[in-house]
Amino acid sequence: SLSVSLPSSPGLRSHHSTSEGGSPPSPTSKITLGVCAMDKKSRSKPMAEILSRLDPSLFAIKIFGDNCILNTPVSSWPVVDVLIAFYSSGFPLHKAEEYVELRNPFVLNDLGMQRTLMDRRKVYDLMEASGIDVPRHVYCSRDGYASKGSGAGDGSGSNNLVEHDDYIEVNGVEIHKPFVEKPVDADDHNVHIYYPQSAGGGCKKLFRKVGNRSSEFYPDINSVRASGSYIYEEFVETQGTDVKMYTVGPDYGHAEARKSPAVDGKVMRDSDGKEVRYPVILSLREKEIARRIVLVFKQQVCGFDLLRVQEGDSLVSYCCDVNGWSFVKNSRKYYDDCAQLLCEYMLAAVKPRALQGFSALDPLLSTYATWSTNTPVKPDAPGRSSSHPNVSAPGFFDDPNTPLRGNIEDAEVSGILTPRKDNPTTLEDGARPVREISNELERDPPSRCSSAGAQGPSDSAKWKESNQNSWTGSNPSTHQEELRCVIAVIRHGDRTPKQKLKIKVDHPLFLSYYAREGKGGRKDLKIKAKAPLLSFLDVIKTIIVETELAKGTPSSDSPDAQRKLRSDLYKLRHMRDVLSRWKISGLNRKLQIKPSKWNDVTDECSELVLIMKWGGNLTKLGERQALTLGRRFRHEMYPDPSGGGILRLHSTFRHDLKIKTSDEGRVMKTAAAFAKGMLELEGELPPILVSLVHKEKESMHMLDPSGNKEVKVVLEGCKAKIHDQLQVDIDFNDVGVEDDVMKEMGVVSESSSMYAALKELKNPRDRLFEIHKGMGELIEQLDEMLGVVGSAEEHNEDGEGLKAHLKEDEALSGIKLYKGETLLELTERWRLLYNKLYDEESGEFDLTKIPDVHDNVRFDMLHNPHLGLTQTLEKMYRLAKLMADCVVPQEYGINIEEKREIGSKMCKALIEKIKYDLIIAKTDNQVDMRYMIDLSHSADLAINTLGRRIRTRLYFTSESHLHTLLNVLRFVHADSDLESPLDKNARKMIKETPELCYLTQIVLRLFEDTSKDMDDPKRFRVEIGFSPGATATPLHMSERSRDGDSSRFDTAKLQTISKEMLTCDELESYFIESIKHGYSPDSEDERRMRKEKKKAEQAENESVASRVSEGSRESSPRKGWE
Repeated sequence: SLSVSLPSSPGLRSHHSTSEGGSPPSPTSKITLGVCAMDKKSRSKPMAEILSRLDPSLFAIKIFGDNCILNTPVSSWPVVDVLIAFYSSGFPLHKAEEYVELRNPFVLNDLGMQRTLMDRRKVYDLMEASGIDVPRHVYCSRDGYASKGSGAGDGSGSNNLVEHDDYIEVNGVEIHKPFVEKPVDADDHNVHIYYPQSAGGGCKKLFRKVGNRSSEFYPDINSVRASGSYIYEEFVETQGTDVKMYTVGPDYGHAEARKSPAVDGKVMRDSDGKEVRYPVILSLREKEIARRIVLVFKQQVCGFDLLRVQEGDSLVSYCCDVNGWSFVKNSRKYYDDCAQLLCEYMLAAVKPRALQGFSALDPLLSTYATWSTNTPVKPDAPGRSSSHPNVSAPGFFDDPNTPLRGNIEDAEVSGILTPRKDNPTTLEDGARPVREISNELERDPPSRCSSAGAQGPSDSAKWKESNQNSWTGSNPSTHQEELRCVIAVIRHGDRTPKQKLKIKVDHPLFLSYYAREGKGGRKDLKIKAKAPLLSFLDVIKTIIVETELAKGTPSSDSPDAQRKLRSDLYKLRHMRDVLSRWKISGLNRKLQIKPSKWNDVTDECSELVLIMKWGGNLTKLGERQALTLGRRFRHEMYPDPSGGGILRLHSTFRHDLKIKTSDEGRVMKTAAAFAKGMLELEGELPPILVSLVHKEKESMHMLDPSGNKEVKVVLEGCKAKIHDQLQVDIDFNDVGVEDDVMKEMGVVSESSSMYAALKELKNPRDRLFEIHKGMGELIEQLDEMLGVVGSAEEHNEDGEGLKAHLKEDEALSGIKLYKGETLLELTERWRLLYNKLYDEESGEFDLTKIPDVHDNVRFDMLHNPHLGLTQTLEKMYRLAKLMADCVVPQEYGINIEEKREIGSKMCKALIEKIKYDLIIAKTDNQVDMRYMIDLSHSADLAINTLGRRIRTRLYFTSESHLHTLLNVLRFVHADSDLESPLDKNARKMIKETPELCYLTQIVLRLFEDTSKDMDDPKRFRVEIGFSPGATATPLHMSERSRDGDSSRFDTAKLQTISKEMLTCDELESYFIESIKHGYSPDSEDERRMRKEKKKAEQAENESVASRVSEGSRESSPRKGWE
């Protein structure tokens, strides 16, 4: 018989099965165990594994079988003492209930409650009543179900679902996308996830695994199902991981983590075709969730799903499904434990005096542990071993007639599924909400000890010995230095040009639209949602028709008024066609409405400024570049042995990855594409983005400079200086770095990229005129391609506006352009930029448009080489790039002092976060580590180094943060005694770098030398790498030459720029100094940030101090990379 003994659980109810006119079984007879389930379940491998472990001298097993269950009357079913019966598809639950009523066997899983499990709403209501966290949700019960839980919403019971672009409203409750739509029928596995327009929209349909697929993404489905009853719940971000938990009684829980089907739908399988799952350590809260679910739902053997969320320093677990009878698919230890506990429960129920005591592996309550201290133990049976290093053996008296020990009273053998009064399971009975229980793990994570040594999976005794040694840190390290953390700051990928159209209007329909959308207020409006944009499109179409009719009638208006009418009509057509070209999505266009005049008498708006913005979206090239970089990053930044490197660590939950971005669509999509390449994911980007990419308020402030008013003032000052300095009519070939004009421009070295650019430009004003002339020539060529001759006004009068459909455009020009852009739109894109670059009246250039010129010419060379304009574009590209190389770096500071000041202020929050990441990785704090492998299952895992963990933090942002972060690293503050963490030659190399292109990277890697003492600063060193990104020159004469140039997918190789043997302490001190200079005590932003961060910093410092005081790493040398 199986021999595993652990502290006792509460007593079991004495329950004696009787046949008609029969009597309870004698103490010496076998217990008859009946398995009443469909053959697919009752004859499955897990069931066979468990039943085979039951002692045949104690149990006689009868499997009813499909024929008996489906075709035989209940009265003819076998008579048994204990019944395992559970519902699955096709199972006649009503017949099983009749059988229990007739024979009265001891039932492991209550059949009546199995009916409750069939309705997901009842499950959620019961869990809420038990203090178990569930995702925020609402019911749309078209079948009349009445709920007393939060799913009822306002309690109106109207169940009218109102669908908006990015949220739904049911019974007064708004659920915003991404959200999950679950059928209320637990047998219906067609669960849908709907994504917000900011992530690209679409719907992922989840289903029961078919081959290697568990979900599919549909980009064009954005509306929820119109018939049936559903639960709508907020999507819970879980780092792309689900936790499946399995119970055997109230005091035993086994948890396994797996890749969530919400990520890419590909099922990870091992060499035997089994889905890859790994046992993870539970928290005390999760143990309590398991106890309450078992007792409340009266299911001894039960499975349920957990969603783990990191909320600050706290790990919060939401239960999103309870499945009833469920087995672990492939775990020898679980089979041992399950058989042991089922054996004891059945003995307690049917032959209580044959049982010495109860086992409860890893008990939740210490009261259980104290009970078993007087229970004698029996040595392990041959070939068996204790499943837990702290478990003493056994269990059963050799003589089944031996009386029960005095400390196991009959009262203790009552109510196996009845909660103890001193430990209630529902809020009504006095139970505390689960989230108020300790957040600690049930035992130390494996990172606290050295990596478990390689052990033979078939030799538990050897594993037990090696595992105990690993916990005491006796295993020697095979590598002295180990990678502990990777931190990267990355610019977004290639994007479409950003465009803007502005017009003043006073038409009553526009004014009425503003009053309606603004709800009578005076505020500016930003409109991105589908419904109001479509309404605005209808308004524009109506006004265009009116204006065109008016234009065709005789008018007494002056020529200027008529000219303005034609110009406005053209702009309205442009807006119409921008709104019509693609499906409306928050990712690709935005309308701003600003009131400019008010009627003081009526207090109504009398004039508006309409601003339409579009473009700036990640291109397919940018997506491909990010995906390629993600793959390279995986191979180059982490050890990459044949055994599986970072993918192996990630799939086995030893890689703690977090990706944070600003809220710009192109930045978020870049992050998702990078993650797709890095983790070898499949499918579309929206599900990956929602599952793995974070854009919380904190990270948006950290990675988006737009809200930093103080920095904005300094940046505007720099732009004003650039405007004056680069308008000069001077040949820079005639001056050197010693000249005042160079010094004023911040050029202090002949080796700087700006010095080289100025020398090549010679006279910047002459080059600006050349750029402007080239743009004019390009527009003329485009007009010729359109077949248009004459002025822009004549073109506007000609009248078709911009083409909304690709086929119409092809009929016009015969040319297909990137992303459906029409040839007319491309022409107007250049015409608007041409008109803004140079003001003929003032004779001045707007140098803030130079980066836009560079972006536009680069975009058309990369994406529209088939226009046949490469020669013109190439000339413009060379001039625009040289000019941009002069303008862009100076926007973040003209001289060194300004570069330091702007860098410290703009990157302060990011630098603080990087410093925090280094401290956490160095001290091995378990903060934000959601999934840790359970060492007690080590013997069954093909993993050599269970203790190995690596943290990765990826921050995706815009160009400004890369410039300013580099400036922080390069330039030491004047009053500081510290040195730059960068190597002297590296600083020179950065100075000579002309451009920080798309996907520029700054990467920090933290290494630990375990051979050095914990207090030795050289134990931890940091390596800083830099790449200027996708630097390939986009010179393609044709579409064929472009497609044959794979270099456009690549980024420049990372180069080490840090000083040799830069210690982590040195870098932390340098960051602290920079952070100090980034603070302005009187700044409103700083006061707000300090207030927000005060509590978080205090908790962080206390947590770090506690980890350091443990000195856990000193006794935990790491083994070599597996």
